[in-house]
Amino acid sequence: MKRNVLAAAMSRVLVCALVAPMSFATAFGTARAADAPADASPDPKQLDSVVVQADIAYRNRTDSVAPVLSYDLEYFQRFEPLTVGDMLKRVPSVAFVSDVLEYDGAQLRGLDPGYTQILINGKKVPGAGNDRSFFVDRIPAELVERIEILRSTSANRSGDAVAGALNIVLRDAYEFDGKYVRVGALRFDDGEIKPTYGAVASGEAGDGRLLGGFNVQGRYNPKFKRSARFEEPGGAFTDREDQEDTRDGDDYSANLSYTRDIGTSRLSIDGFYVRTDRTETEHSLEYNDASSTSRDHLLSINDQVEKIKQDNWSLGVEYAFDMGGGRTTFDLDYARFDDDTRSTEEESGFDDEDTPPSFDEREGTRTLTDTRDSEGTFKLAHKRGVGGTTMEFGVDFMDKRRQTTLQVSEVDTDEEGAALPPYDAFDRNDSRIDETRVDPYLMFNGSVGALAWEAGLRYETTDVDVAFDDEKASNDYNTLLPSAHL
Repeated sequence: MKRNVLAAAMSRVLVCALVAPMSFATAFGTARAADAPADASPDPKQLDSVVVQADIAYRNRTDSVAPVLSYDLEYFQRFEPLTVGDMLKRVPSVAFVSDVLEYDGAQLRGLDPGYTQILINGKKVPGAGNDRSFFVDRIPAELVERIEILRSTSANRSGDAVAGALNIVLRDAYEFDGKYVRVGALRFDDGEIKPTYGAVASGEAGDGRLLGGFNVQGRYNPKFKRSARFEEPGGAFTDREDQEDTRDGDDYSANLSYTRDIGTSRLSIDGFYVRTDRTETEHSLEYNDASSTSRDHLLSINDQVEKIKQDNWSLGVEYAFDMGGGRTTFDLDYARFDDDTRSTEEESGFDDEDTPPSFDEREGTRTLTDTRDSEGTFKLAHKRGVGGTTMEFGVDFMDKRRQTTLQVSEVDTDEEGAALPPYDAFDRNDSRIDETRVDPYLMFNGSVGALAWEAGLRYETTDVDVAFDDEKASNDYNTLLPSAHL
């Protein structure tokens, strides 16, 4: 942690500001005591202690030439975060999409989550949405060593991170030594109790070091919202919606790390697993009156139930060794994301042209979504000194496949109070995306006096094949990405 001169100066000012009033109060109190009657009984206030924090916890700036900010446990521990989402909401410039249950799709620089790259241990992970965004709130804080914000890209990293990248560095066997267990519970206003517990342990294992950890996090968030709508600001009232939205579930996660030094070489194996199991229920009522809940003002009744099961896991092997006067690294990784979502929405509508509104129709839609996203990546990199500079070159290879099956069934009835027909006729669509990338790069870095510099080129080649039922399309493109930092 770098010492901040401003923080130290402000601490001295605060001490003076505290001492001066206390000295004045002591003198004033002594004078009052001298003038007071003998039988006056003072009632002093006793303070156990006054604590002045001399140092403020800031983020660190890494030694890399490219702008990278690092937030470690010293920064986050005062907030007692439960998840990575809880950690990132304390980081300046990071925003989120959702306001219910979790801080999921992280945003940098005000851009959509698809423009912010999420890395775990410096490696990309597949996500749920069409924009490939990964929900960071699924990872518990206990598994995290630090979080880095990569504000600008370099030649040795993918150019996908237009807004920047968030690198979640998990605890590994090489840096963490020891063990701990945490058990707790969260109690909500409606009496719901959700458990939270986990453990992490690390130590010697044969000729290397092994770390293992797991975490179970109960998630629950009820939301009650009333929305009044108008034709325009200050205009005529149109309708009102009363909504109840409850999200209830559990997140399970685990990570594994093994590190072994073999002479001057190092072998590292790491993996993580995250599972989400939750149910989201929503009940909404619309009225044509600003305050009434009478059937005479009812416009619609909407009920939604969504059951979500998601599995996200990754396994990687890295081997670094000395070769040809430099350091060579092989990195092989495989990541997969499975999503099974069952969503049912049913709505009863009423005709507002009648007074009171008459029943119009009840309709329902059931959507079944099954997605499997897999990514295999391989990286070869070599770094060595050249004159007074350091040269690094390598190539990144990625093979990505996403298969999605979407089934939709729609039913309806014109009879008020009647049950909807069963969801048995589904329209099915199958899609597949195959993407192959080969990205070579070359970069140099060095220093001159107090200045450090970095410059590089990255050439990204992408081949994409898309199939939707019987239709197919392809898109191949290449991009040259220069980068420079001073």
